[in-house]
Amino acid sequence: MKRLPWRSLLYGVILLYLFLDLRTCHGPLYQSIQSRRDPELARAKAERWVAVVNREPITSAHLDLAVDRHLFQRGKTRTDLPAKNLAPIRRSVLSHLIDETLIRQYADGEKFVAPADETERFVAAWEGQFSEPDLFAEVAAYHGTTPDEIRAELTRVWTRHRWLEQRIAPGVEVTDAEVSAWYEENKDSGEGFREPEKVRARHIFLSTVEVDDETRETLIRELHRKLTAGEATFDKLARANSEDPRSKPRGGDLGWFARDRVPAEFAEVVFALPVGTLSEPFRSPLGWHIAEVIEHQAERPVTFDEVGEEIRVHLKNERTQETVAIFLKKLRTVANLKIFPENF
Repeated sequence: MKRLPWRSLLYGVILLYLFLDLRTCHGPLYQSIQSRRDPELARAKAERWVAVVNREPITSAHLDLAVDRHLFQRGKTRTDLPAKNLAPIRRSVLSHLIDETLIRQYADGEKFVAPADETERFVAAWEGQFSEPDLFAEVAAYHGTTPDEIRAELTRVWTRHRWLEQRIAPGVEVTDAEVSAWYEENKDSGEGFREPEKVRARHIFLSTVEVDDETRETLIRELHRKLTAGEATFDKLARANSEDPRSKPRGGDLGWFARDRVPAEFAEVVFALPVGTLSEPFRSPLGWHIAEVIEHQAERPVTFDEVGEEIRVHLKNERTQETVAIFLKKLRTVANLKIFPENF
């Protein structure tokens, strides 16, 4: 009877284990060898690095803070999201942190400094979003920092932003010929290239919210009688009686508007009025109105002069996104970049 090749089978099992550990599963033996070969791995595990960018670590705590700020700007916290939704957000924020780190490293390496007046305007505009200084301090405290530290960080952010703009500037320029060509190619597409029918009108408005409707109707009809009898001007009656706080100081003038900018019941009456004609008192869901159309503009195509600058901005924004993506990809290609997903 032939004996089983136990020794060969044992060698085969050992080789299979080594292959799976070293090449496929990255098991204990693989981790042990890598730790000896690269002490950085052991340090990354101990200090919970999620990435290293040109030998500069990004820690899990750093990523947590960036995720918190990302969610705070959207009115959320980490506890509002299930783990399956939080994981892709963490990956996206980490990618953004890596890009920011690369830009900072190169900008600092070139000792680039943005113009002081530009930086001051940027910081002032950011602070201007807070109605009170105390609110700015509260937001800073929420993020574990101070207003001065935030201002310093904003200065660094603007410096990196301007450095990046200068580096990509040649690739994002848009010529007059390109703007004109884009207009010609898209002007017949309809959306955004038709100016809708508009009117400039004025009204006297009496609200019926929490007010007896019959009393309101009696008053609006008396105002209408005075207008038709020439006893008072529209401007005078609107300033004295209208309850629309925005148009009242202007004698009821609503300015120019299209149908979709006002309630349907109001538009139905006003857009049917000839210019200079006074409406009868009429009811909308908000209350009673007397309206008069001052000017009328029919629907018409939008001219190149009206949208040329918008097209230029649109094309430049598109090209900027593409150019930035290509530029950052190049920075990553030449960078010494390591990511440690096990520490996410």
